[in-house]
Amino acid sequence: MLRALLSVIVFLLLLQPAFSAELKKPNILFILVDDLGKEWMGCYGQEWIQLPAIDELAATGMTYNNAWCMPQCTPTRVTLLTGQYPFRHGWTNHWDVPRWGAGAHFDPQLNTTFANVLRDAGYKTCAAGKWQIDDFRVEPNAMQEAGFDDWCMWTGYEAQNPPSANRYWDPYINIKGKGSRSYPGQFGPDIFCDYLIDFIGKHQDQPLLLYYPMVLTHTPLTTTPLNKDETDKTSLFPVMVRYADKLVGRLVTALDEAGLRENTIIVFTTDNGTGGQSNIKFRGHF
Repeated sequence: MLRALLSVIVFLLLLQPAFSAELKKPNILFILVDDLGKEWMGCYGQEWIQLPAIDELAATGMTYNNAWCMPQCTPTRVTLLTGQYPFRHGWTNHWDVPRWGAGAHFDPQLNTTFANVLRDAGYKTCAAGKWQIDDFRVEPNAMQEAGFDDWCMWTGYEAQNPPSANRYWDPYINIKGKGSRSYPGQFGPDIFCDYLIDFIGKHQDQPLLLYYPMVLTHTPLTTTPLNKDETDKTSLFPVMVRYADKLVGRLVTALDEAGLRENTIIVFTTDNGTGGQSNIKFRGHF
């Protein structure tokens, strides 16, 4: 299904000159939430917590009741970027490149990304969030080579670099032109969302690709700006889900305020199902 979706997007972009020379290329906001299954989505029957931004996208768009993805992280990410099945692009098992290395990395020369295709078609491209398929210490130009003009990425958990484990509070982030460093006292998901919103403001007169592979809601369980003083660990994950929804809403609002929403394709999907014990509450109900 994911390959078909990417094919449809590219097909529509190629067809548009035949319809009208003045037809604007649609902007694309591609949101990839991390480790969140449909059992947490109101649009799939969940009634426990409110996720207004995600539910609004579902209510005004299209949902899939039967979709397939890899059950692990990096194979799904490479599949989304390339539109290829894992047996073709080679990432058939999860491999955390910054942590485990061993010479592995994503090679866009072997597997073209949709970002490269869209950049060649005149799009301004930006990614913010989680990458995990390159070690930026070894491949400092990885994001540019993968098709992104601008980026703000958690580096991933780099071997022998403890600060890089932080994706939430005090995050360790690689930003174009600034390299990798910690941002003390800040919340990583806010930094990524703010970066995309700033990119929208700078380039709203050009067709945009906004790739948003969120770090939420992957472990470790954490507080958010909504519950900084929370001590009950059982309540952390639901608030992480709510905060992911809040950030989706902020991005959609930014598109609205820039007058771009009507000409923007918004895709919301996940890399795999909910991790660990976070979905026990819903077992037997979905």
